[in-house]
Amino acid sequence: MESGDRQTFLARLRARLESDAPEQLLRPIPAWDGVVPAIAYRADFGDLVDRFSQALALVAGEARVLSGTDDLRALLREICAAHRVERAVLSRDPECAGAAEILADLGVAAEVLASAEQAARADLGVTGAAFGIALTGSVVVDAERAGGRTASLLPPLHLALLRADRLVATPGAVIRALPKRPTGLPSNLVLITGPSRSADIELQLTLGVHGPRHVWVGLL
Repeated sequence: MESGDRQTFLARLRARLESDAPEQLLRPIPAWDGVVPAIAYRADFGDLVDRFSQALALVAGEARVLSGTDDLRALLREICAAHRVERAVLSRDPECAGAAEILADLGVAAEVLASAEQAARADLGVTGAAFGIALTGSVVVDAERAGGRTASLLPPLHLALLRADRLVATPGAVIRALPKRPTGLPSNLVLITGPSRSADIELQLTLGVHGPRHVWVGLL
């Protein structure tokens, strides 16, 4: 239902568009040289693992340091028991090697990602991650190395396995690394920061609206 004076509103809009931008909004734009400049942050990034874990916890995710196969088995057992996982789908990321066998030993039907329909039926999606960002607690999922886009999106639970030496301090470090890819950009590159969330409806925060409700990151 429309309210207010439409013509008056449009007249103000036309006048603003026809006028010059306020002086304080004008900034000189340097010539692009193909290099993304580094940004100096005040935050201390001395221990990237601790910083990443703290940032992920702030957005309702959970990071675990995994020293080996036994730690991964313990984490998968905990997740599967807490959420009654019956089906899991795994990406083709190298970090996922061995996870399918562990899940099978736990009585979970685990399959390598082949279709979106398969991912939609799974309770748990296990993926690798190309990078982790300490500033925000984000993981970077690369569709090319993962073999698809849906293992991290459609199941209600997501476990991302990330090598600790792939942690970087800020998102800019990921962007600066992209031109160095020998195969160019992937078809899909996603920065995932904790569980999916939305507050579109009456500003009530709801988890799991557009993706997983629970997110863990296993730091290898």
